[in-house]
Amino acid sequence: MDEQGETAYAPMADEPAADERVELAYTPTVADFREALAARSRATRAGRRQRAFLYLLVVCGPLIAALDLSTGKGIGFPPVFMVLAALALLLWLPRLQAGQFHKLTADKGEFTATVAASGVTIANRHSTSTLTWQAVPHHVETPGLFVLLSNDKNNSCLAVLPKRGTADPDRLRAVLDRHAPAPARG
Repeated sequence: MDEQGETAYAPMADEPAADERVELAYTPTVADFREALAARSRATRAGRRQRAFLYLLVVCGPLIAALDLSTGKGIGFPPVFMVLAALALLLWLPRLQAGQFHKLTADKGEFTATVAASGVTIANRHSTSTLTWQAVPHHVETPGLFVLLSNDKNNSCLAVLPKRGTADPDRLRAVLDRHAPAPARG
């Protein structure tokens, strides 16, 4: 009972606390996916390996071209092609991937997401998906998003939660920090 003699409400043990539930409503954009994919690339081992390999190609191409020039044969086609292909991949691949992800969501209209102690439920006019915290045990924050990441080797699960979708991003951050902390680097 409280001071006025009324019984105070206490949540049941299996009922989430009020601050454990955050709702979002948003329409995904190409920019959201580009930002999410870049965050995943920086935050995951597989993403860092992929970027390191592309940078290595960009560096090796000119080295091979310099070796070709030092032999007096001129620059062959393979080193030039390697540099141009690696640069194209570095610049265009993220845009192409983001465009493909957006195409998958464009006809689904507005998305809603509920982030709670039990996990994350994302719904649109065609489907509803529920992810447990075991499926997405980590998140990465960017200026405009929270990106939920899986723990498997290929980071096969990626959930995008735009900050513009909620009136209280700080509360969303607190729930994510509690259930899906940022991944350890390395």
